[in-house]
Amino acid sequence: MHRYFFDVTDIMRYIKTETSISGIQRVSLEIIKRMLHRYGAERVQLCYWDKRAQRYVTKDAGFLRDMDSFDADVLSVLFFGGKARSTQSIPPMLARYRNQPLKYRYHHIMASLQALRGNHRYFASRGTSIAKWKDAKTVPQASALPALQAQKQDKTDLDATIASGDRIIVLGATWGIGGLDDCLQRLVTDKGAQVSLMIHDLIPVITPEHIPEGLPLEFHRWLEQSTHYCQRYFANSEHTARDLAMFLNEIDVARDIKVIPLAQQVMQEVPEAAAEKTLKGHALRLRDLGSDILAVTKTPYVLVVGTMESRKNLWRLAQVWARLTQDRDIDAPRLVLAGKRNSDNSDFNALMEHSGNLGGWVQFADRPSDAALAYLYENCLFSATVSLYEGWGLPIGESLAFGKTAVVADNSSMPEVGGDLVEYCDAGSIDSIYRAVRKLIAEPDYRAALEARIKDSRLRTWDDVAGDFVAALEE
Repeated sequence: MHRYFFDVTDIMRYIKTETSISGIQRVSLEIIKRMLHRYGAERVQLCYWDKRAQRYVTKDAGFLRDMDSFDADVLSVLFFGGKARSTQSIPPMLARYRNQPLKYRYHHIMASLQALRGNHRYFASRGTSIAKWKDAKTVPQASALPALQAQKQDKTDLDATIASGDRIIVLGATWGIGGLDDCLQRLVTDKGAQVSLMIHDLIPVITPEHIPEGLPLEFHRWLEQSTHYCQRYFANSEHTARDLAMFLNEIDVARDIKVIPLAQQVMQEVPEAAAEKTLKGHALRLRDLGSDILAVTKTPYVLVVGTMESRKNLWRLAQVWARLTQDRDIDAPRLVLAGKRNSDNSDFNALMEHSGNLGGWVQFADRPSDAALAYLYENCLFSATVSLYEGWGLPIGESLAFGKTAVVADNSSMPEVGGDLVEYCDAGSIDSIYRAVRKLIAEPDYRAALEARIKDSRLRTWDDVAGDFVAALEE
């Protein structure tokens, strides 16, 4: 009986320096978790490319089955063992080095020296201060999460365990990883393995202007090379499938493409969520959110979720908000941006810097936790996703899952997520975005009607996604 090996190389690489995981990585973990529930850890395992050793290794996936939340600290320990440190036990400015002992020690020493010298500029450039550094728990020798570290699992070479007919499923982004493509080719040729790739988008090919120089060509080469070992592609939307089919046709390659739409369901079960009705539970939840999240929600707001890159079209959205604040016929809400900031988004970043975040009308929630993000969704007027291109559009579905409608760009895959439950706009037109946003602000009855429609709709769940994957993998 064949086994499933799910590649998590991209997740390992990401959490080595980041304190939370991205949307695509959550998608991967949700699918693996549900496959574990269906088939058990005997048939579902993890694999990843060990860059230093230049080998493909596998390890048990059972720990994912009972994880209620995909915490980056927990995943760090399970992948990096004793090297991992908890984000709760280190100064925030060193969080990116928490899984790299030598770099952590070096930067800890450097920061300590700069604090002794009173170098305020050093800390300001890193978004903190000497006072906050001194107040933080600075214990560089401390071992984080010792109970979990004891559960570190052995890893074995995939070569030694994989058999003919076993499936390797790559759900995340693995392009640009030296040696992995050649290894996959060899496993197919020598071991009889079957490889399937999940394509989430063709952004580097379709909108290369939003990608750092050099990466579009690297992505193109990877996708073309993948046809040498990939028997089947999965696409997360009909639009992505069409983009992929066009690419394959241009290089004269025929491959099966199976569309498995993602879910419109929230990807995490959030503790103390909206179902918590007791005053005590509500108070505990507010305490855990932190003052920064509560501060951005003290007045009505519209929510934007996701990494703040140029493709998200935030410059145009900010121009819309500048107009809304001058509209005397409406009470303009604030605009709250929740996610990771991106230095490549230069036009938007410059606008925010020179305008003082539009005089305070734009607020930021930097990399919110699952609980904080749920709170932001629950209390927003509506959300907005006006991207120039999306492979799917996870925040649209999440907004619907919380019963909130959205302003959504009518391009690429986003109408597949929003259906008839949102208000659409032209992402390239400031006037169009303005009209859509203003309509949801100025017409609360219309907004309520969309919310009622959402409540009566059956949204696609992660169990639906997993079920489709099972059916496709067993064809």
